[in-house]
Amino acid sequence: MKSKLLLVSLILLASFNLFSQVAKTQVLMINATAASDGITLTWPQMPGTFTGQILIYKRDSFKQTDWGNAIATLGSTATNYKDISATKGKAIEYRVVTANGSNAVSFGYIYAGNELKENLFKGGIVLLIDSNFMLPLASEINRLENDLYKEGWIVSKLYVSRNSKPSSVKARLKTHITSRSKKPVTTLLILGHVPVPYSGGFTGNSQTPPPDGHVEGSGNHTGAWPADGYYGNLLGGWTDEDVNLVTGAQSRHHNIPGDGKFDQSKFPDPVNLEVGRIDLFNMSSFGKTDTVLTRNYLNRNHLWRTGQTKTIERALIDNNFTGLNLASTGYHNFSAFFSFDSIYDNKDYITTLKSNSYLWSYGCGAGGYTSCSGIGNTGSFVADSIQSIYTILAGSFFGDWDIANNFLKAPLCKGSLASFWGGIPKWYIHTMGLGKHIGFGTLTSMNNINFYFDGQFNGSGNSVHMALMGDPTLCNRHLPHVKTLTATSNNNKVNLRWTKANGDFDGYAIYRLDTISNILIKATNYLIQDTFYIDSANYISGPYRYYVSTIKKETTASGIYYNTGGTANALVNHVNSVNDISKKKIAIYPNPSSGILNFNQDGLKQFRLFDRAGREINIYTDYQNKTIDINHLPNGIYILRAVDENNLEISVPIIKLAE
Repeated sequence: MKSKLLLVSLILLASFNLFSQVAKTQVLMINATAASDGITLTWPQMPGTFTGQILIYKRDSFKQTDWGNAIATLGSTATNYKDISATKGKAIEYRVVTANGSNAVSFGYIYAGNELKENLFKGGIVLLIDSNFMLPLASEINRLENDLYKEGWIVSKLYVSRNSKPSSVKARLKTHITSRSKKPVTTLLILGHVPVPYSGGFTGNSQTPPPDGHVEGSGNHTGAWPADGYYGNLLGGWTDEDVNLVTGAQSRHHNIPGDGKFDQSKFPDPVNLEVGRIDLFNMSSFGKTDTVLTRNYLNRNHLWRTGQTKTIERALIDNNFTGLNLASTGYHNFSAFFSFDSIYDNKDYITTLKSNSYLWSYGCGAGGYTSCSGIGNTGSFVADSIQSIYTILAGSFFGDWDIANNFLKAPLCKGSLASFWGGIPKWYIHTMGLGKHIGFGTLTSMNNINFYFDGQFNGSGNSVHMALMGDPTLCNRHLPHVKTLTATSNNNKVNLRWTKANGDFDGYAIYRLDTISNILIKATNYLIQDTFYIDSANYISGPYRYYVSTIKKETTASGIYYNTGGTANALVNHVNSVNDISKKKIAIYPNPSSGILNFNQDGLKQFRLFDRAGREINIYTDYQNKTIDINHLPNGIYILRAVDENNLEISVPIIKLAE
């Protein structure tokens, strides 16, 4: 790999002029601690030679597209900052910059939470599957689909031939997504040797060299590279008419107009879908077919995501490029997952992982398609079970992964569940420290243009080569699944019973979905320790879907969040013959409302409002004018309960909108 960095201009809102740093000094590692009075960020003491300032930025929403002005400026010796605005139930992303004058020295990023609420539903996902697997892996694919469904994904499957053209596969994918009427698709899991798109005009004769810097000459791989982001970029302007480049050492890199390989070296538009690929084709070193290797992967995937696989939460970094900044991807992300003393960078990669368990690992060094100097080669994974669930690798060539016995894919054949080429450019998966899945960070990294510092390595940021090897729906922590649930309506109550989940969690949470109004509420504000529950507070007759999930209050280096395992659900046609609101003539209007509600029935009293977690909220009720004031409430769904003239309680769902 060339050690010379091709620096590109980078404009930051803070107006800093960057200068290159090696991996560890370029990163400000950050831990976050949540308490009732806010979130505290901590970082290691800066060296005594540093005399500049430490600037704190934050954004409250991922929709915010700039960091704005610094919220705090600290002295050079500061090692912490407390944000008292970070109230419970909230998550905030922070950027911390150390700077000497106008020169940025290091960057730190963390997505920190203060008891961030659980997320029961994830989004829509398409399983884009190699049709060769339709029969031999039917059982494993159905199990994966069921696991995803239990975790809150809306799943659909699309089988395609490995002999199709990428353009025809994408056309079918777009039609498939358009035809879906349920939750919008956010994620794409490619399973098997689905046709690999190629794109790019990487050459030393332009401003876009190959990401690893190997330009024209012996051993180069100029031209087009594998580009799975093509499938995730649904609206992008991909063309096949301009690039005419055949200098690459292998014909698969040759790119000429009309050959089915695309022109773009950068994503033409933001990628829309979180994409990950489980493709173990052409990995003959392992002595098994890709069908068998994929079956083994899916078995390990199931054990991990159902909380049956144990590992030690720590990280290993083996940096054999100490003069370059590649390993900053490891230092930055790992500090959002683990305490500083659980990140080890003084151990050999293969030797350590053969006998010791690490949730995450990072290795980099001079590379070939099947090897990495100072780390090992594909045969190292064949010979031993490397005990790392997630791994990041960086070095020449193996980021160009569509080749026999590729080193980047090798970890997936034995022990790991995800792998990516991190550092060329930098990846930002730090949100996994607060429960996000790896695909979220993959999409963030692909679409990063000057929002996060991308490492400035050979102009590789936002490049079409970026790809995740593995399942994009996986998280750092998974809980046991609840397998089955039954729900019956008797005596105006709903009786729930479910199978016991085995593993580490705090208890069970119960949720009730009104399938007509599509309003979901948490049935209790406490966790259930038994395997049964009687819902006596459902006053409205109708069809309901109940959900039972394992839940745990998780504490990580990014703060505190509530994690859920796979849910079981059951549909019940509930009848409440006594307190049925459908028999009452109460009307609350307008609903949804931005501030003032009206009610039309005399004799109502004791209006009480509850949020979706079952917590009571103060409201002002004017009984004489029959109004209820909810102006002060955040947007969301609430339950309004009242007692009528017969002292019977009735309930109405309320939706508060922004003004």
